[in-house]
Amino acid sequence: MVIDVIETAGSIEKEKILDKTVLIIDVLRATSVMTTALANGVKAIYPYKDIESVLENSKKDTNPLLCGERKGLKIDGFDCGNSPLEYTKELVANRNMYMTTSNGTRAIESCAKYAAKIYIVAFLNIQAIVEKIVSEDKDVVIVCSGTDDKFSFDDALCAGEIIKRATKINQNIKCTDIALALKFIADSSKCIPETLKGCKHFEYLKSIGFEVDMEHCFTMDKYNIIPEYQHGYIKLV
Repeated sequence: MVIDVIETAGSIEKEKILDKTVLIIDVLRATSVMTTALANGVKAIYPYKDIESVLENSKKDTNPLLCGERKGLKIDGFDCGNSPLEYTKELVANRNMYMTTSNGTRAIESCAKYAAKIYIVAFLNIQAIVEKIVSEDKDVVIVCSGTDDKFSFDDALCAGEIIKRATKINQNIKCTDIALALKFIADSSKCIPETLKGCKHFEYLKSIGFEVDMEHCFTMDKYNIIPEYQHGYIKLV
């Protein structure tokens, strides 16, 4: 088993992910939203890279939940933005979500045709995902969605935590150089907000009022769930 890492959604190449298990990370905040919504009873999440696809595909649903953001803010006319705290059991239970975000949903679409499996990861469900990939013992590529095709430290720290835990369980796992580098960062991190202090996307979300969101997003292992993308939507397995 080998673990590799792709730094941004814009860096995804077919050759790197072909027939591999892919883990999609967008900690702030798409995969944190997805994980929270699924834990709170949403039936399925349909991710799209553009707003038009959400509007078109949600028409077939009698009670759709339109979700997404651009530049961190809710899209006009949508039900929810990209705050995981919006996705309460009362709102999402037994409904389908149609979702578009700047980075995370684009990363999923870019991998959909070529990956053998796609799992959705955030700090919220790291341990469940780690145990799953170690038990399957297949080559893994972690995709850090990034921010507008630029490296994002929050995603990288989450990737490093995955690698740290996986290699602790199975010391025979091999890592590429970038995977080793992110593991080293995770090994050195004692407090997520302190580690990320000064990082562009972290500071931007603080500046527009999402500090409480980030407290939720940085909660390790809150949910023991495994979200998987298949056949065009994300569900629990």
